[in-house]
Amino acid sequence: MSSPSRQPALRPAVFLDRDGTLIDNAGDLGDPDQLQILPGVPQALRLLLDHNFMLFVATNQGGVARGKYNEDAVTRTHARLERMLCEQVGAPHVITEYYYCPFHPQGTVQNYRREHEWRKPAPGMLFAAALAHAIDLEKSWMVGDQERDVLAGAAAQCRTILLCSDRDQAAASASDFVEKDLLNAARRITAPILHATAVGAVALHARRSDILLDAMFQETIKSMALALAQKTGIQLLQLDFHASNVTVMVAGGEVIALGFVTELRRDTERWWRSHRAAESPWGS
Repeated sequence: MSSPSRQPALRPAVFLDRDGTLIDNAGDLGDPDQLQILPGVPQALRLLLDHNFMLFVATNQGGVARGKYNEDAVTRTHARLERMLCEQVGAPHVITEYYYCPFHPQGTVQNYRREHEWRKPAPGMLFAAALAHAIDLEKSWMVGDQERDVLAGAAAQCRTILLCSDRDQAAASASDFVEKDLLNAARRITAPILHATAVGAVALHARRSDILLDAMFQETIKSMALALAQKTGIQLLQLDFHASNVTVMVAGGEVIALGFVTELRRDTERWWRSHRAAESPWGS
């Protein structure tokens, strides 16, 4: 009797937007000679590779639909980007595969003028990569500088990081975390997996962007989180303050994290109401 074929073990991946995440470009780019890798990107990719993440690019390339360049230009741009990354990262291969969507519903080129399941915020590129490369999406991440990247990652059940320095944009984001650049995002992704097999992370969003500038409230949140961890026996891995949210990372998974943050929200809200204002400091 023949033994059943074994399914390949699923691996975690990091999906990366291209423009504004890997390269310094805010618009359409189809010229390989104009590529400029952003500072810190090689170090970030080296860190992710060292922690056994597969790396993928998932980029909207609506410039094809708008007639600014063709798909061959996209392919040549990605080929040169890969060569540059390999040289700067010091690895024979960096990005496992480059996925791109050339379609746009307002395009001027007839063959590309339509919506498509690969165009972010749809998660089609992530699903395609998961199917082709045996990726565990729930243990994977999507990183990008636009909210469409966050929404695509969330729709694929990945954790998400928005690269952003704008306080209002960060406050409005649905991302799990906000970091200023890819290197900080890579540190965020890799740090907890060294210490816990199951990690849960939840964000508390402030009702106004100035609330978390209150130094005494920040210290109160920290002390209450530590006290709650001691009382419950939950391991508090990380507590970070961003422009308008606080991210809490604990050992034990998402359910444990949600319960921990729910209790922390109650405790800190009680303090705020008695020391600052009657309205809650936290948004919905």
